[in-house]
Amino acid sequence: MERNPVPNGRRVVDVGLILAAAVVMIAGTRVLTHDSTPPGPGGWLLLVTAALLLWFRRASPTLVLVGTIVVGLVYDVLDNPGAFYTVAIVIAVFTVAAQGRRWVALGGIAAATAAFVMFDAIWDTGHRYNPEGVLWFAGWLLAAMLLGEVARSRADYVAATEERARQEERGRQEEALRREGEERMRIARELHDILAHSISIITVQAGVAAHHLDTNPDETRVALEVVRETGKKALRELRSSLGVLRAEDSAPPRSPTPDLADLDELVADTENTGLQVRLTRIGDLDTVPPNVGLAVYRVVQEGLTNVTRHAGATEAEVTIERKRGELLLRVDDDGSGTLGTPSPGLGITGMRERLGTLGGTLKVGPRPIGGFRLEGRVPLDEPE
Repeated sequence: MERNPVPNGRRVVDVGLILAAAVVMIAGTRVLTHDSTPPGPGGWLLLVTAALLLWFRRASPTLVLVGTIVVGLVYDVLDNPGAFYTVAIVIAVFTVAAQGRRWVALGGIAAATAAFVMFDAIWDTGHRYNPEGVLWFAGWLLAAMLLGEVARSRADYVAATEERARQEERGRQEEALRREGEERMRIARELHDILAHSISIITVQAGVAAHHLDTNPDETRVALEVVRETGKKALRELRSSLGVLRAEDSAPPRSPTPDLADLDELVADTENTGLQVRLTRIGDLDTVPPNVGLAVYRVVQEGLTNVTRHAGATEAEVTIERKRGELLLRVDDDGSGTLGTPSPGLGITGMRERLGTLGGTLKVGPRPIGGFRLEGRVPLDEPE
C-alpha cells in the first residue's frame, strides 16, 4: 500500500475538506431532487462514504481514486438521482495529479468514463449514456487533473526555491568555516614565526648572560637587555596577531603589521645572536603589496631563525629582489646544518604555505659552495 507521512497540521485541512465535500454532495443532491424522489438511505450513506474516503487521499491517493469511482458506480447503478456524487471523484483525481501521478490520473479518468458509460448502458440508468453527459463528466475530471498539475508545479517550485535557499545557506556556512580555518592557519603560522624567532634570540642571549654572569657583568647586562627587548617585541606582535580571535576585534590591530621595511630591525635582532647578516635590496620594494610584504618578511624571519638554530653558521645573506612580474627572496648561510633535509619541519611547511597562498614557490637545499639556500618567488601584478 502507498504510504506518505502526513504532518498533523494538514489533518485539519483534510477534515474540513471531508465536511465540505459531504455538505456539497448531500445539499446539492437534495436541491436537485426537491421536486422528485430523493435518494434512499443507502444513497445518502454512499455519499457520506465517498466523502470519508478522502481522509486517506494523502497516504493512498490511487486507492482513494479507485474507491471513489467504485462508490460512484454503485450509487449510479442503484439509480440514485443527481450528479453531485462525482465531487469525491473530482477531488481524488486532483489529489493524484497534485502528487505527481499524472498517468494514474489519466488512467482513472479513462477507466471511470468507460465504466460509467458501460454500466449506464447495461442498467439503462440514462445518467451518462448520451455524448453530452460523457463529455461533461470527462471534462470535469480533466479540469481537476489540470488543476492538480498546476498545484504540483507550484509545490515543486516552492520546494526548489527552499532547497536552493538551504544550499546557499550551507554554502555560506561552509565558506565561513573555510575562511575561519584559513584564518586559524594564518594565525598559527604567525605565532610559529614570532615565537620561534623570538625564543631563539632569547635562548642565545640567555646563554650569553649565563656565561658572563660572574666574569663580565657588562656583557650580562647587554644580553639581558636584548632578552627584555626581544620579549617586549614578541608580546606586541602576539597581541596584534591574536587580536583577530577576540570578540571585540572590529578595531584594527594596535601595532602595525611587519613588512619589507622592517627587515633592517629583523636583521639587527638576529645579529644579537652572534650571526652576521648582510641584507641586500634590489629594485623598487616600496610598492610591494602589504600581503606580499608580510609573507616575505615572515619567510625571511623563519629562514634566519632556522639558520640560527640548525645551521651552525657564522654568516648569512638576505637578498630581496624585485623583477618584472615577481619578487625573489634568498637566505644563504655558510653553515652545515640540516635545513635542506627531505623531511622539513613545521617551519619549512609554514613558509611554503605562506608563499603558496600567494601563488609563489619555495625551494630549500644545499649550495654547491657549501651552506644552505632558501629561495622563494612570489608573482606580482605589474601594470601593463
